[in-house]
Amino acid sequence: MKQRIGFLMGAAAVIFLNGCQREQAMILQSPDGNVSVQFILEDGKPFYAVRLEGETLLEPSPLGLVRADGDFTGSLKPISISRLERITDEYTMPHGKQSRIRYQANRRVITLENPQKQRMEIVFQVSNDGAAFRYQFPESGEQTSMEREATGFAFPRETVSWLHPMHDSKTGWEKTYPSYESHYEIEKPVGRPSPFAAGWAFPALFRVGRTGWVLLSESGVYETYCGCRLGRDSEGGLYRIAFPQADEHRGPQDPVAPAVRLPFASPWRLVIVGRGLETIVQSNLATDVAEESKVKDTSFIKPGRAAWSWLRYDTAGTELPVLRKFLDLAADMGWEYMLVDADWDRILGYDRVAELSKEAQNRGVELILWYNSNGDWNNAPPTPKNRMHLPDVRREEFKRISEMGIRGIKVDFFGGDKQATMQLYREILKDAAEYNLVVNFHGATLPRGWQRTWPNMVTTEAVMGMEYCTFDQRNADRQPEHACVLPFTRNVVAPMDFTPVVMSRRIRGVRRVTTPAFELALPVIFESGVQHFGLAPFEAEQLPDFALEYLKNVPAAWDRTRFVAGYPGKEVVLARQKGAHWYVAAVNGENKTKTLSPDLSFLPKGCSGLLIKDGPDDTLLSQTIHERPDSAQTFQVPPYGGFVLHVSAN
Repeated sequence: MKQRIGFLMGAAAVIFLNGCQREQAMILQSPDGNVSVQFILEDGKPFYAVRLEGETLLEPSPLGLVRADGDFTGSLKPISISRLERITDEYTMPHGKQSRIRYQANRRVITLENPQKQRMEIVFQVSNDGAAFRYQFPESGEQTSMEREATGFAFPRETVSWLHPMHDSKTGWEKTYPSYESHYEIEKPVGRPSPFAAGWAFPALFRVGRTGWVLLSESGVYETYCGCRLGRDSEGGLYRIAFPQADEHRGPQDPVAPAVRLPFASPWRLVIVGRGLETIVQSNLATDVAEESKVKDTSFIKPGRAAWSWLRYDTAGTELPVLRKFLDLAADMGWEYMLVDADWDRILGYDRVAELSKEAQNRGVELILWYNSNGDWNNAPPTPKNRMHLPDVRREEFKRISEMGIRGIKVDFFGGDKQATMQLYREILKDAAEYNLVVNFHGATLPRGWQRTWPNMVTTEAVMGMEYCTFDQRNADRQPEHACVLPFTRNVVAPMDFTPVVMSRRIRGVRRVTTPAFELALPVIFESGVQHFGLAPFEAEQLPDFALEYLKNVPAAWDRTRFVAGYPGKEVVLARQKGAHWYVAAVNGENKTKTLSPDLSFLPKGCSGLLIKDGPDDTLLSQTIHERPDSAQTFQVPPYGGFVLHVSAN
């Protein structure tokens, strides 16, 4: 099949052949003409393929769904193809890697019919950074379920991958998995099975040939569907969409197959493509196709920085004397938030938290409170428990804490991607918005365009973050490489609460292998609407003034993001802009000194600022920048090191 069906070349016109022939096809191109998606109906089976500048990135790949009442994977006949529609959408984001976004795409809708006269529409939208497609069922009023999705992604044989293994359900600490917390398997040939039956998590990165890049993900997953992933097996480089495992979240009481009422539109499947990595890193496709904001008044949604005591002290960090030290840190640094983590209800109680909230607000800091999501679907003991999954109890809780002056919540331990879990995420976000609360999900799924639809979701974990580095030396040893994978994968599609910046050499008995400048670079390398710092008060006291000044001013939301240089797992140089300020940061993921010569000619002429870099013996050095560095400037970056350049226009 892969070898026999080639691309129909030419303009982005419909080439729909006579019904008597075995093969019907259509080509849809991006506005700039570089990305092409071909739809193929071969013996009644639907396929699609993707090319970039004439190079095949996805070979003919299967399409279709199986409903409880109908099969849409074969024996289909074409009914119609819509006229070419040009899509333009402009929107703003209160937080993220870009504040003002303009999306342009070409769109066609293909209508197919099965032998039972049931119709399925496949919607393709092709933009300059890739393709998005979804299934629509136009009938009205019927209740059914989606039993299986046939969607696949067929890569050429020489493709290599960066894939995130999906942990099996009811595993991990206190049966809290899956929670999207693994290291990526780096630059492996396609076709290898996942180490776990659950498969591979989105997003998934692939290099086709030497310069073709593909990032797979999904968007627009709401209460009407489940969160999906790539299946365990991918023989021959064909990866298929897979549904959650049967015992995720609440277990068998919740069906795996999403229940839907027609008419129905599935989530979007995303194929982000680029000739270079800049297209992947800078893509906004995950929010481009998501529903627009459902929060009418977003004035309460304030991105910012947060002090966080748990990373250093675990539950002892919730003791009032420790929290007051971290409150002093947040106030002195001008950070907007402080997180009060697990067991605050038992250790402090509501009255003391209310007093602490008032004290914090008087000092310009607002509190975020931690919650356990669970009913009985995991064994995690931290509290408060049983306050999030029951609607009346949740709304009562939100009313209470909002009256205490609390500004946000962190909800942990979801453990699944079933439709019922997606419904819980949506209900929490909806109710939180009503009470002007921002939300951070932990032990959670990958956000799928939610930061646009529910912008009060300011960040989500869904990453093996800094806390794992404190648990096991093996994780700390892999942190540099891991940090150089995430900007090309996980953080492309959604904000990521990695909790960066640990400055002391040892934490919880684990030795940090990264340099101080590497740690200071991470708030720029990683995007998060609320950036929870791992910095402890005693560490801040030991930092030089220039480093403190940087941490006081580094933004948590950006007007623009620019990929400068790098390669997944090896090194990354990113630049982010906020107003007249540019921050350029680099981290080295390998245990060798590197000479980096990034092209910084995009920086404004006449800008000046400060360069923070590694000094000898685990120290930091600063260098005043009087004018824009030219493209010939080089930076010596030590093993597992980094730098941060902050400049502004004069």
